[in-house]
Amino acid sequence: MHRSIPLFMLLALTSLLLGACKKETEVVRETVPDNYIYEINGQTLYQSNVEKTKQKSSEQYISILYANLFQSTIPPNDLANLTEVRLANGDKQLADELILNSYINSGSAIVPTDAAMRADIDQFVENTYIRFFLRKPTPYELYQLREAIESDPGLSPELIYQGFALSSEYQFY
Repeated sequence: MHRSIPLFMLLALTSLLLGACKKETEVVRETVPDNYIYEINGQTLYQSNVEKTKQKSSEQYISILYANLFQSTIPPNDLANLTEVRLANGDKQLADELILNSYINSGSAIVPTDAAMRADIDQFVENTYIRFFLRKPTPYELYQLREAIESDPGLSPELIYQGFALSSEYQFY
């Protein structure tokens, strides 16, 4: 009996060690593109528009446009309805203009006043480029938009925002 105790302990220890070792299995997660969550804050800036190579989907365009104008996320039902309208329309540019005009004319869009824009044009231009294009303007872009604002008293922040939101660069990320 004296010899069976060490043998018993050896068998128990071996079974304990073998039972404790488990093969790690790799978890594979499927990413569905339509289920991304787009956050408003924490974006990295592009160095130029050349880096933007992927076109936004209808859901992306509408939700990002809403976030840019209202500084909040779009309600899911509104996103679904507007996406369906945009996809059903053959002329995406026309659908984008109608959606954008309804947002701008809602009175709830967060747009600087004309006086605030003209008080610091360079800051307005830089903020607008970052807000819509996620990049800073080039010196030429800054000069060109500053000159346009200074020479045209009818050029409002709403019109500038509409121009940015309907631009080709805004369609890509």
